[in-house]
Amino acid sequence: MKITHGFSDGIRTSFKALPFMFKHKMLIWFLPAFFLTLALSYGAFALIDMAVDFVDRLYTNAFGAHSLDVFGEGVIVMDCIEEVCIALGSYMLGIVVWVGLFWLKIKLLKYVVLAFLGPVMSVISDVTEEKLTGVKHPFSLKKFIRDVFRGIRTALLYLFIELFLALLLLVVALVAGWVFPVLLPFLAPLEVIVAFIIGAFFYGAVALDYVWEREDVGALGSLGLAYKSRRLAVGIGVPFAIWMAIPIVNFTLAPIFAPALATVAAVLALKGGEDKHSSPE
Repeated sequence: MKITHGFSDGIRTSFKALPFMFKHKMLIWFLPAFFLTLALSYGAFALIDMAVDFVDRLYTNAFGAHSLDVFGEGVIVMDCIEEVCIALGSYMLGIVVWVGLFWLKIKLLKYVVLAFLGPVMSVISDVTEEKLTGVKHPFSLKKFIRDVFRGIRTALLYLFIELFLALLLLVVALVAGWVFPVLLPFLAPLEVIVAFIIGAFFYGAVALDYVWEREDVGALGSLGLAYKSRRLAVGIGVPFAIWMAIPIVNFTLAPIFAPALATVAAVLALKGGEDKHSSPE
């Protein structure tokens, strides 16, 4: 399968995705992501609160119950200081746990969304190709179930690969900074840029996978094709990565709009031109 698209094609089709969806009355496909984002956000915050309460109970069992109302009659100064320290420790521990789990939620959200939205993204990709080529693919329950498992499997595969590469990148940066301290001011921003590009690549690879899946390309084969067309994958994934890098937007609007737009962009890039399409060699 020969692909000759580059970074600029990915960026250009990403900008065409929303007008295309508007023109062809596909905006309704944002609704599944909207409801999924609401459910995931509610569930994630509920789990975070449960974890904070659990840690607070462990802290209370270890240091005793705390109260800032300690300035009663007969209470010595040391008792007051002890109670204040215990109370502050409990509050600070709760804040640290909440912030840490919230950060983890942000990092994992993109792949959770991609996993659960797999069938929806597959349908969006299918509908987009139908609008472009006129070729209809009849609905199949068997295919729908297969898409569910493929989406989860692909998301998990890309998650572990990205985490491994991010860890490897961190180790390389730390070792290089230790050996050559003078490079530290340059290594830190370089690491951020490289990590951003890696994330963008996997976003684009997921979107492209839905096109290649219809051409009977396996999950590993799809990853291989994405690597061969890595500039296109990065181009499609950059807008997605930017959405996910903006605070607040990354767990509110990004999961709703970014997956669908990247999926449409991938089809436009591979199928949208007279001589710009993927075809078996």
